[in-house]
Amino acid sequence: MAQFRKDPLAGFFQATLQYGDIVRYRGFWITHQLTNPSQIQHVLQTNFPNYRKGRDYKILRSSLGEGLLTSENPLWQKQRKMTQPAFHSQRIAAAIRIMDAHTQTMLQRWDGPVSRKEVFDLIPDLMHLTLNIVSQALFTTSLESDTEAIGRTLHIGRDYSVNQAWSIIRLPHTFPSERNRLYREALAGFHRIIDRMIADRRRSPDGADDLLAMLMEARDDNGDPMSDKQLRDELATLLTAGHETTTLTLSWACFLIAQHPEVQEQVRAEIEMLNGKAPGFDEIAKLRYTRMVLEETMRLYPPVWVLSRAAVQDDEIDGYYIPADSEILIFPYITHRHPGWWDRPEEFVPERFSSTNTVSRQRYAYLPFGGGPRTCIGLSFAMTEVLVVLTLILQRFRLRLPDQARSVQMDPSVTLRPIPGVFLELSRA
Repeated sequence: MAQFRKDPLAGFFQATLQYGDIVRYRGFWITHQLTNPSQIQHVLQTNFPNYRKGRDYKILRSSLGEGLLTSENPLWQKQRKMTQPAFHSQRIAAAIRIMDAHTQTMLQRWDGPVSRKEVFDLIPDLMHLTLNIVSQALFTTSLESDTEAIGRTLHIGRDYSVNQAWSIIRLPHTFPSERNRLYREALAGFHRIIDRMIADRRRSPDGADDLLAMLMEARDDNGDPMSDKQLRDELATLLTAGHETTTLTLSWACFLIAQHPEVQEQVRAEIEMLNGKAPGFDEIAKLRYTRMVLEETMRLYPPVWVLSRAAVQDDEIDGYYIPADSEILIFPYITHRHPGWWDRPEEFVPERFSSTNTVSRQRYAYLPFGGGPRTCIGLSFAMTEVLVVLTLILQRFRLRLPDQARSVQMDPSVTLRPIPGVFLELSRA
C-alpha cells in the first residue's frame, strides 16, 4: 500500500502486466481492476444497471452533493434529461463567440511575458480562462472576481479527496482536524459564490436563455421546482467538472506540442485557412489533424485517469465471479497505454487517430470521457472549446519547451495534473 500510494500509476500498471486483465485486491473490501476493453464495456454499457458509482464518489458527493456526476437513478436520469438541451449543437455554436472573446483577453495578457522572453506556467491562466468560459456560456455569469477563491477551493478539495481515498477508515469532514477545517471553510466559500449566483438570478430574472434558467424552470412529476440545494449541487458539478478537465487537456496538449516541433508546424499549416480568426462551428470539423493531436493528448494524459463502480448484484466477467458490493476500478490511463491494445503506446503519435486507424480499434480501448449511458454530457462542448482555444494560441504564438522544464511529473489526484506545471517560452508566430 505504501508503494501504491507513492506511485499509484506505476503500481496499478505493474499489477496489470503481472497478473492480467482482471486483478482482485482483497482487504477490508474487495476491489477488481479491469483493463480489457470488452470487460470495461460490460461494466459501463452492457450490464450498466448493475453498477452504481463506486466508493470514491462518496468523497466527491461531500463537496458536489447530488449533482449530475455523483447522483444515481432515477435522480440522475431526470438531471441528465434536464441538462442535455444546454449542450445541443446550436448552443455550442453560439458559445464559440464567448470562447473566442475570453481567449483573446488571455492572449493579450501573455504579450507581456512573451515580449520579455519569460518562461511561465500556462496552467493558472488556462484555469482562469476555462472557468470564465463555462460560467459565461452555461450560466451567463461572470466569475472573474471569484476565480482565486474557486481555485483555492479546488486545491484544498483535491488534498482532502486524495487523503480520504487512501484512508482505510474515513473520518467525516466534521472531525476536528486541520485538513478538515480548511476543507469546510473552502467549501463554504464556494457554496456562497454559487448561492449568490442563484439569488441574483431569482431577484433579476433577465430572460437569459441558459442552463441556469432551464434548471430553475424545470419541474418534477409533482410540479415542484428544483430546490436551491439541488440547484447548487448542479452548478457546483458543472463548474468544477466543466473547467478543470478542459484546462488539463489544453495544458498537456501545449506541453506535447512544444516537445514536437513537427506536430506544431502541421497544426499551424492546417489552421492557416482560418486567417487568424477563431474557427466557426462548421469549420471545427475541418480541423482534423488538430483534433487528432488533442485525442492523442488525452490518450497519454487522460484528465480523468480512473473510474470507479460498485456491483449492485453478483456478476460474472470473463469467468470471474464479481460479488455484490465489490468495487470495480477502471483506469483509462492504463488501458490507453497498454501494449495489448496500442502499438508503441508510450509514443506521441497523433496519426493513430486518423479515420483509417480508428476503424479497427477495439471499442472502449479509448475512453477519456468515460463510456456508456454516463458518457460525459459535455463531450462536444469540451472538444469544441479545446479546439478553439488551441487554435487561437497557435495562431498567435509558437511554443517552446525549455530544457529545465522538461521534467514534468504526473500527479494522479482527482485528475491527472502536470507537476510542477507546464512552463513554456512563447514567441510570436
